[in-house]
Amino acid sequence: MITFDKIRRYLKQEAPFVFIDKVLEYEVDKRIVALKNVSGGELFSSLHFPEKAIYPGVFLVESVAQTTAVLCYISRKDEESQDTQYLALGGIQQFQFIKPVKPGDSLIIQVDITKRIANMVLVKAVITVDKAVVACGQLSFGVMKDEE
Repeated sequence: MITFDKIRRYLKQEAPFVFIDKVLEYEVDKRIVALKNVSGGELFSSLHFPEKAIYPGVFLVESVAQTTAVLCYISRKDEESQDTQYLALGGIQQFQFIKPVKPGDSLIIQVDITKRIANMVLVKAVITVDKAVVACGQLSFGVMKDEE
């Protein structure tokens, strides 16, 4: 398990833009399973359909991206690369939103690496709530260098 405090060190994003709470399990270079508890106290609850709050789909995609970034961070071979590189979303293929996510839901985000090509990674992601699929798809990411 990887705690929220460690996740924050692995990601370039800062709260409140961190969309995973903890990593439940992982296999280096293969797969990762993360948890996100959706709260009614989050800003989206009062703005994204205030009468009946729905967790924005773009946050689901971002939770997959952050989960992938954590997997790539813990799988990296070069210890110094994290300070000078980051993982950027390259593309979204066949991503589907199947059921709405609401405050009180606990997301299980599973990401499996399907292919690595040089500085790119292709993943398959499935997000579930109570074992029911709420979103799924394929995404691609590339390693980018920080340029100041």
